Amino acid sequence: MSDQKLEAIAKALSKARSVAILPHLNVDGDALGASLALALALNSSHCQAHVLIEEDVPATLDFLPGQDLIKRSPEGRYQVAINIDNGDINRLGERLAVYQNAEIRLSVDHHATNKMEADVSYVDTGAAATGEIIHRLLTDYMGAPITKDIALCLYTAIITDTGGFRFSNTTPETMVIAGELMKTGIDFTNANKKVFDRISHAKLFLMKQTMNSLKLLFDGKLAVACLRWDDLSSFNAKIEDSEGLVNIGRNLEGVEVSLFLREEKPGLFKGSLRSNEYVDVAQIAEKFGGGGHKRAAGFSAEGDLDDIVKSLADAIKASLTGDA
Repeated sequence: MSDQKLEAIAKALSKARSVAILPHLNVDGDALGASLALALALNSSHCQAHVLIEEDVPATLDFLPGQDLIKRSPEGRYQVAINIDNGDINRLGERLAVYQNAEIRLSVDHHATNKMEADVSYVDTGAAATGEIIHRLLTDYMGAPITKDIALCLYTAIITDTGGFRFSNTTPETMVIAGELMKTGIDFTNANKKVFDRISHAKLFLMKQTMNSLKLLFDGKLAVACLRWDDLSSFNAKIEDSEGLVNIGRNLEGVEVSLFLREEKPGLFKGSLRSNEYVDVAQIAEKFGGGGHKRAAGFSAEGDLDDIVKSLADAIKASLTGDA
């Protein structure tokens, strides 16, 4: 069945001479994989497309093709700017001007809490990853061939947000798309190893610190862990080294909600929330200015750590008991 918004996005991209592709800050596999796939497809035809990011590509994603299309300068004027896998305009960072100054602004996302302003915005909360939507856009609406390089980018996007097809957002459609991508001959084994199995020395240290800080509340239904600024700076850890540490708490037997706080600078924390079965953590994150998915969400908080944890714990307790 045709979707008018995806048709409009495809039409705008097909006519564009230049496109800025803007994933969210601190790119993950879905944001970068979906962005690179789109860039590769556009550059194979008539268009000059760049993926604009502000940070280095994480080591876990350094195998992705198309990285010659990445630009780290937020300068330049593009006919079309497309926001990818991002529901919050603040997560465009210094690239906001590029988005606002484009003749046409587009947005493709799968977060239920999406608040992005765009000329055409497409949000599919049923998609396990934004990579699924980009696959649909390329195949069903733009008639773009899915090359081996594009397939690897999209496969990486999908495994990132489904936890290697383990999370509850995985659907039959997810598996069908993944199967089609695998048929192109991609090295999916290497992708899985890179995304999930690679552990830097810094990350090993942070895992230890996370476990040491972990506490269980509410009869073991809530796991709380934190990394302080000193933990990251003393070992020269990168932001990417702390990715996924929220799952240490979520994977504990009996835990429904895992709260992980990372101090990005003194007094400023980035929070991650994960749930296993029934708590909608996106609703909790929204109360603290963030957002995301029912089972995975994030937010930022400033102040005293104990006060932040207490506020979050109170909100989570209400969700655990059905009083939210």
